[in-house]
Amino acid sequence: MSRVADTATSRKHPARFVVLTKSVERTATRAAGGFGSYPSVEGMRSGKGSIVIGFDTEFVGDDTFDAERGWIGESEQVTRRIVSYQFAAIDPTDADRLRLAVALPAIYPGPRGPRVARLSFAKALELAITALGLHEHPLAEGWTSKGVPRQDVVDADGTWHREWWFRQKGEHAHAMPITLVAHFQNADLTAFVDPVKMHNTWDASYPTGRKRRRAKAGYSGYRNRRLDDREPDILRAVISASAGMVSPKPVEWVLPGENKRWARPVVVSIRDTMAQSGASKLSELGDAVGVAKLDVPADWIARMDEYLVAHPAEFLDYASNDAVIALEYVSQLYGEHQEVALTLPTAAARAVRGIITTELGERCIGKPLPAIGHQISFNHVFGGLEKVTKKTEQTVSIENQLAYYRQRELQPLDGAAATWIHACALSFRGGYNMSAELGLFEQTTHDLDLQSCYPTASSTIWDVDYLHPDGVILRTVNNVELSLDDFAEGGPLTPFTGFVSFEFPESVAFPCLPVPVEGSMVYPRTSGGARGVWSMAPEVWLALKLGARVMCQIGHFGRTLRLEDGTPSRLLRRPYKTLLDDRARAKKEFGKKSFQQTVLKLMANSPYGKLAQGVMGQRGWDAWAQERDEVGGSAITSPWHASMTTSLPRAVLLATLNQLHDLGYSTPSCTTDGFITDAELAVVDGLDLYGLSDLWRESREALTGSRDMWEEKHTQTDLLNVTTRANFSRQPGGVLAHGGYKLPEGIEEDSQADRDHMYELMVSRDGALPVTMKVFPSMEELTRVHNRLDFSPIIAHKQQTIEFDRKRRPVPDGMTANMVMVGDEVFEVAHVQTVPWNSPEEVELGRSVDRGLKRWDDELGEPVWDRSPVRRTRDQWLDYFDRLQVLLDEDGSVAEAERLDRIAKGIVIAQRQGVIDIPWLGPGRPLAERLDAFERFGLPRPKERFWSHARSKTERQIDIDLDAIESFVEDMLAVDPFAGAVAAEAAEVAR
Repeated sequence: MSRVADTATSRKHPARFVVLTKSVERTATRAAGGFGSYPSVEGMRSGKGSIVIGFDTEFVGDDTFDAERGWIGESEQVTRRIVSYQFAAIDPTDADRLRLAVALPAIYPGPRGPRVARLSFAKALELAITALGLHEHPLAEGWTSKGVPRQDVVDADGTWHREWWFRQKGEHAHAMPITLVAHFQNADLTAFVDPVKMHNTWDASYPTGRKRRRAKAGYSGYRNRRLDDREPDILRAVISASAGMVSPKPVEWVLPGENKRWARPVVVSIRDTMAQSGASKLSELGDAVGVAKLDVPADWIARMDEYLVAHPAEFLDYASNDAVIALEYVSQLYGEHQEVALTLPTAAARAVRGIITTELGERCIGKPLPAIGHQISFNHVFGGLEKVTKKTEQTVSIENQLAYYRQRELQPLDGAAATWIHACALSFRGGYNMSAELGLFEQTTHDLDLQSCYPTASSTIWDVDYLHPDGVILRTVNNVELSLDDFAEGGPLTPFTGFVSFEFPESVAFPCLPVPVEGSMVYPRTSGGARGVWSMAPEVWLALKLGARVMCQIGHFGRTLRLEDGTPSRLLRRPYKTLLDDRARAKKEFGKKSFQQTVLKLMANSPYGKLAQGVMGQRGWDAWAQERDEVGGSAITSPWHASMTTSLPRAVLLATLNQLHDLGYSTPSCTTDGFITDAELAVVDGLDLYGLSDLWRESREALTGSRDMWEEKHTQTDLLNVTTRANFSRQPGGVLAHGGYKLPEGIEEDSQADRDHMYELMVSRDGALPVTMKVFPSMEELTRVHNRLDFSPIIAHKQQTIEFDRKRRPVPDGMTANMVMVGDEVFEVAHVQTVPWNSPEEVELGRSVDRGLKRWDDELGEPVWDRSPVRRTRDQWLDYFDRLQVLLDEDGSVAEAERLDRIAKGIVIAQRQGVIDIPWLGPGRPLAERLDAFERFGLPRPKERFWSHARSKTERQIDIDLDAIESFVEDMLAVDPFAGAVAAEAAEVAR
């Protein structure tokens, strides 16, 4: 045991801590055997060494106000108190032992009496290094227990060069590479002193003696980052990725040595086992590596400070055990003393890229060097990209560049590649999700899934030839009607992306061309009044097979990359085969529930997400820049491969649904890679899917040696289907999808109690469902500079509505009802059929029936239902049909347009005459932009002339229907359409 001081909060009144250390035998199951030699596992490891430190904290909730906390880097509104910080590392001198350290905050004399403070991050690193004896580690080059000599980085002129520790090779000491890993860093990494809060408090109290502070968090280089020495805030260096808090770049830090002549330079990476395990529970990770998570008896878990006092030995064992689990998990995953990838999907992408690069090299064996050229460059061949240098000629204007390649300092190879890549990105869509029939199904229904859906789809895709002398685009078509002859080369695999309009025959039950409407994808019978939609080959081909008329305003047919024998190149097939082969091998060698096969299962499911990363321009919070910015791409992002990977399964599922419908079978629900049907597996297996079945099975055979395509996940005789992803069965082994509903505390997910609760809840619902849930601070709230929150959940009470999403049109024809008994009461559940909507405009009308029943809740920051439009009984559905019919009669479109026009004009008059006050409609922004924003709320754009004369006597004679405009006004008050633009303008001014 030792006592240490931390001067981060005050040099005059340093915080005090008690540090306890211990050495123990390792109990983790390390019989990994040849797991590290698996090709996919080898491929995900970087081969670079790092000293891995497991980390965890214990804390208790609080709800007090203490005006003095700001001085020591905490919020005055105290939401939690830190009880301990614990660290674990593999003994550098004995691989069979662990070194543990626990730091306990101690009471110390402050300027206004006794107090307890948090540990600073810098002091935590220093304690971990000294208490765990990490200077003995082989990776601690030139280190002693004192640190490393500062004189090592002083040149002959007496100039100090700190960068030598981090970059320059030589015989002098080097920075210690450290990986700090915990399970859910959102809770643990936020447990340190907040230097920003501390300095803000100082500046507010002493405005004339403000501390010297920089606007930026520090220096960010291509590989590493360095925090501002005056305000080293580790939370500025992290991002949210795969449910974990991690640092995208290592952080250079020079910690103090034993005295002024010594220093402890480190390069620290923050990692989170949440991001390495698919957000699994810590107990599951412990079971996987043979380190069981310990339990705290009774209700001590909420009183860990009291548990420490009453049972100190048990507390220390419990606390350090969580750090050990995190350490052992990543050590088995990446090898002992090895660098840990940012996330497991990142590691999987690295493995995929490595395998593809190897294959490209093999293709060039025996070829003369001049003939090889760029044919072994992954970026050139797979993604059509090149590295941007000072000598590179720009192929895309900066404003038109896609973030996924711009942030990686890449650009398209040429104009054809740019056109192709951008068109594919515009065509990207997610999985197919819908409900086609609602109510109770008392016949036997089956939940069938495509086996390894996305791995199979990716392995089926043909590559395109970005390096062809004439460019990747074979031909471009304009304003033509497409036919199956256009897809003669490869049918649904023909390289094609285009902007199309369409019309399906009325006999087609499931049209297959997706159209974005109000934030979701719908599949109408026609493209309606819209000019069209960007689409990929599989669905356009299937549409033609189904008899649709497809007009292409502009479309590009790509060149297929072919091998020397003329067969199409499929660069994703070998990586996926490697992953699936390795998983099968792990099942055989280590067991079906082993750690090894679980890791490989997660890896096999990860590459698709990495193929699509950044394609849609996703944005996330950038703590370093303190703004929302594009996420950027991964090492294998490819709009072509990503768009085809989702398009092909959608085509397969929609072909299946259409053929089952033609045979008279029901398909109540479909979600991404499977569907629920009353058809037996043998019936589904016998479908040819217009030729897609053989295509899919050929890939399955190439990957696994089996042509099996479908697998049955669940079966039941009491299916209750409410909407997409909300399907319920009381029977064990039946389907159970909660529709986003959060279970009450005490009900275990997928238990019989869960099934009974959800079934009875949905059968008897007569309004919005009350939900009590824990809401944790967001990444932005935890890492922002101003008004930063500590990690502490709040209990939110909200109303949730689980009703039909109307991606298809419900119809009264054939509506029946079932009577279901819950307790002593009988409830009616209507059985409703659906058909495709005729057009996107009709979808909007159908969804507008229940519009205006929501209001904005400032506390939750989201709209909530004032009255839930429950559609459960026949009378409730008949009410919906009556309302819908008013909008969809033969003059309905005109009547609706006139209604919306009156509402838009009414809002203008009310605003101009002071009846309402919508802030963003006020002066300060060009009138044209304000009027354009009306369309964001589903309203027609008012004309400038009408706005200008809205105060005149003529316009005052127009009656304002306050009830009609109310819901739109509430939306306009709740949502500022220029909020993002204002933030961007402010950031630009700051630059």
